[in-house]
Amino acid sequence: MGERRVRPVPSPSPHASAAAAADPVSPDRRPTGIALVSRSGLLDTVAASPARVVLLVAGPGYGKSAVLRQWADRLGDATVWHTCTDADNDPATLLSALSRAAGRASGIVTVSGLVSAVVDGPPRVLLVDDVHAITGAGSLNVLTDVVDRLPQAWRVGLATRARPRLPLARLRAAGDLLEIGVAELSLDRTEQVEVLARSGASLSPTETDEIHERTEGWPAAVALAGMAVRAGARDSDAALTFTGDDRFMREYLRTEVLAGLGARETALLVRCAILDELTGPVCDAVLRARSSGAALEHLAAHGVLEPVGRDGERYRCHPLLHDLLSAELHRKEPALVPELHRRAARWFIDAGELEPAVAHAHLAGDAEEVARLVLDRAQQTWTDGRVHTVQQWMSWLEEAEGVPVFPAIAAHASLIFGLVGEPARAERWSAMARASDRSGTLSDGSTIEGTLAYLEAIEARGGTAQMRSDARTAWAGLSPASPYRATMLHTEALSYLLEGELERADDLFVEALEAAELAAVHPLVAMILCERAAVAVERGDWTSATTAVRHATSIVTAGGYSSYWTSALVYAWAARTAVHLGLRPEAAAHLQRALALRPLLTYALPVVSTQALLVTAQASLGVGDLHSAAAAVRQAQEIMHRRPGLGDLPSRVATAIVAVQEAASQGRPQTLTAAEVRLLPLLATHLSFPLIAERLGVSRNTVKTQAISTYRKLGVSSRSEAVARWELLEGSNSW
Repeated sequence: MGERRVRPVPSPSPHASAAAAADPVSPDRRPTGIALVSRSGLLDTVAASPARVVLLVAGPGYGKSAVLRQWADRLGDATVWHTCTDADNDPATLLSALSRAAGRASGIVTVSGLVSAVVDGPPRVLLVDDVHAITGAGSLNVLTDVVDRLPQAWRVGLATRARPRLPLARLRAAGDLLEIGVAELSLDRTEQVEVLARSGASLSPTETDEIHERTEGWPAAVALAGMAVRAGARDSDAALTFTGDDRFMREYLRTEVLAGLGARETALLVRCAILDELTGPVCDAVLRARSSGAALEHLAAHGVLEPVGRDGERYRCHPLLHDLLSAELHRKEPALVPELHRRAARWFIDAGELEPAVAHAHLAGDAEEVARLVLDRAQQTWTDGRVHTVQQWMSWLEEAEGVPVFPAIAAHASLIFGLVGEPARAERWSAMARASDRSGTLSDGSTIEGTLAYLEAIEARGGTAQMRSDARTAWAGLSPASPYRATMLHTEALSYLLEGELERADDLFVEALEAAELAAVHPLVAMILCERAAVAVERGDWTSATTAVRHATSIVTAGGYSSYWTSALVYAWAARTAVHLGLRPEAAAHLQRALALRPLLTYALPVVSTQALLVTAQASLGVGDLHSAAAAVRQAQEIMHRRPGLGDLPSRVATAIVAVQEAASQGRPQTLTAAEVRLLPLLATHLSFPLIAERLGVSRNTVKTQAISTYRKLGVSSRSEAVARWELLEGSNSW
């Protein structure tokens, strides 16, 4: 009897058709799913691998069966196929089934007999699907023996929802195991587009990207998303609102993923849906239970959860499953949700993980706890490069109702909103802080008085003398361990710099630099280096200035601080020193980064913001960018209107204005005719030349001739350049 391939086809399942889409079981269902989507790249990897055993492990709906079928189609009759069922938990039944699949007599009762029956035939590939159905030790031993004792030229492909209890470690160590998991089985964007097209969904690139982000390439979920979009064709946001609680996805998750779970496992999944990442200890804390770790391991082994990392202790739900579980929790036990978040917050606090603790305290509605945690963690989080995380925390406190004003929190909130370029919100928090009771001491030993003086020194509302006095008060009131003390040394140094006392300023900048380095406040370190560069330039020492600026730039690059307010001064000085050295391309690149940070430079943090704008203007003039120079100087002028009395800053701004005016005057064009001046405002509109001609009551050729003459006189070559050049010249006349 010749070797033959047996592909048993199970009875159709009552489950949603997406199950068939991912692991197709009948020909009539294949066109709607991924069975016809080529996984050639994955199969090429399998073909190129020297491993004898290929293991596909993923939860339901990842197309494992489809991959095996496509592999079998490549090999033709050189395959032996068996799909496991519960009946295969009887070793004799399993052995008999494998023998029949291999085309051998059904009377074979030993592994040796099976191996002897196939050893003389051509090499084959044994493909075993649904291996997770085998749980009995006897049958697992049979499968292990078959894998181990088949002829060396044979290969084995195993597909399973759960990692099988086979000698995987031994196979892996011997180089005999190729493991294919969720990452490899997930659809890439090209494959996803094909599946969506087969489902009849017509999506824009943005919607397709949204589906990919939500499904993470889970084949069954992609197919269901396409069905949901097609069913909601009248809803323009159907693709953007697809979640795990969508009707199609919900039915699939309940029947294919959650079906068969015990009450304890289901409760764990639902109640711990408040967590982004699951571990035994945190789940125990949330559930007030024990042995959650074992339950998580069991759920992961059966494809319900996904491991995070390789430590075997952290897990997560697929985002769509997380959507469903969270919705179930809020539907069935809404009153319990805040308490679950409180338990999680307490656990994370005890574990020293303050960021998730803040998030859970917020979701528990405990604004006072959020305030306490933020006060403790804000500075370090900002220093670590996560300014927007701190901004989010402050926004939560801003939105909270009925929360007493904590002066220290108000002060830090004001500064954070200043750092992200939101001066109006910074002003609101500042007003609350300054109106607060200044008595009391914080948990770190800092006084309320010192903390509020810290804010007031940076805001510099009362001029340089008051700025210096506030900085000294803050220094005395802040805890000796507070990283904010370095900022106060910097602020006091600034007050002397603005008064022209370079020696005293530089001495304090040195102290501030040492304190900032000791506290590891790297963005501040970079900024202070640039303050020292400014002092060096005042002394004519460009060599020292360049060295300091390059050090500062390296700190910003290494720390990922390119979007920080503090980096505006760094990039501005990097551009200016590059101009001095004649490195025009380098200057232009740094200037572009400095200009990108201009929106952050406001009156909320007036001194350094104005310094950065002035240096930006100087660098812009150095590369011939008059438009950017003028814009930076205007912005600095606006800050000085709100914060007068800041030493020599107003005169420096006035000097910069003159420099821009002179640069503009040197390039002032020939006199424009009245007709050309009348044309310029219309060039700034969307109107075409024929429409402009109609508006002016002249011919199209006349407009074209006037435009060409205008471009020549302004020294530009395009309509947009002409408008920008004229705005600059008109602006310089208005100063």
